[in-house]
Amino acid sequence: MIKPPSLRDHLTAALPQLRRKPEDLMMFIKDGHISATGTKALAWQWHYTVRLIFCDYGGHPDAVMGPVLVWLRAHQSELLHNPDTQKRAIRFDAEYLNSKTMDLVLELDLTEAVVARPKQDGPTGAFELHHRAQPPGPHDMPTDAVTALYLNGQQLAAWPALPAPGA
Repeated sequence: MIKPPSLRDHLTAALPQLRRKPEDLMMFIKDGHISATGTKALAWQWHYTVRLIFCDYGGHPDAVMGPVLVWLRAHQSELLHNPDTQKRAIRFDAEYLNSKTMDLVLELDLTEAVVARPKQDGPTGAFELHHRAQPPGPHDMPTDAVTALYLNGQQLAAWPALPAPGA
């Protein structure tokens, strides 16, 4: 699975609290299963829920959601465009610890497709695994179009432009 570390890196770059204290973000994979193609090709798809727990988060929740949505546009855009999955694919819970901090929990339903192709310069029977890039959705904007979020003139989050999926 390559999406959870990518998401963690993106959120750590975006959120000042995580840059200072990356251990404030805990990530878990749950409810995972594999679906295989059953064809001659060696290919499968990972299906899982990534659970993100932002511990003692002192920022505005919008500062978390904005970078998450930008990352999803690049890596799992159908969650944002498919009406059947849109209502349940991104879930959250929050516990206010006091008037300034909360534990914020996000759950995202993700998939990753993997296909094995014969290794060009390898021995007979050697295959190279490829994680297929997310095909762009009909409403996707370039991943580098949004790199900062502001609320009432105050910067909430900023991050470097995301590389193109599969790059």
